Amino acid sequence: MKIYLSSLAGILRPLRNFLLKAIGLGFNNIEVLDEWSHKLDDKRRRELLELKRNYSLNYVVHAPYDGINISTPQRSLRKAALKLIETSMQSARYLDARLIVLHSGFKSPLDFIKPKTTWNIFLDVLKRIDKIANDLDIYVGVENMPSGGNALIESCEEAMMLIEEVQALERIGLTLDVGHSNTVGTYEARNYLLKAGKHLFHLHIHDNNGKKDEHLAVGSGTINWASIMPLIKGLKLMGGLSIEVMNFKDAKKSLDAVARMMS
Repeated sequence: MKIYLSSLAGILRPLRNFLLKAIGLGFNNIEVLDEWSHKLDDKRRRELLELKRNYSLNYVVHAPYDGINISTPQRSLRKAALKLIETSMQSARYLDARLIVLHSGFKSPLDFIKPKTTWNIFLDVLKRIDKIANDLDIYVGVENMPSGGNALIESCEEAMMLIEEVQALERIGLTLDVGHSNTVGTYEARNYLLKAGKHLFHLHIHDNNGKKDEHLAVGSGTINWASIMPLIKGLKLMGGLSIEVMNFKDAKKSLDAVARMMS
């Protein structure tokens, strides 16, 4: 299984600088966060393509998410968000990345007046994204979010509801964020792997203490990796798994921990 490093670990560095450092640590698979200083403009895309050829790299792209809500009832805001997502999908195709990771939408106060408003918008948006993905020959992994943030997909139950609704959309699957699941419940990641395993395209792995999303090194929090790693090892993931931590020290610590657990 391919192990990627998310560029979140070096988000304050220039993207090229981050990649060269990651390669030096032994990472030949990179999840590029299409956001902030790593935003995939023409220059950065050319740099990434050059590095891909020189070092035989593989990429996954994480779609932008800061200030973005693809399920908002505000049409103009939703249109702008979708434009950013589509541009990111085009970047994934340019980089020959098979997968792009997408955050779910968020609930609106309108849901209290008209239930499932944002859920139904989300489903309609995913139909459009599925068509774009099909045209570009890429896949989309919808990521579960941390507990308490008003996201449409936080729990395993919500993820399975989504899968039930999008069965006809061949390009839409799931990205399980193990750290996010741990904020929902102690056994949430295990339940997710047992129930949704065949729908998973990709994993994000990091650790926390169960109360909030901390992006700690694997083994530095309360996640019971011994109980879930055998399930992870049995998965066939087109996007592999991405270590999603905040710095290179934790990236190397996590890589070593994952290597031990998967050996």
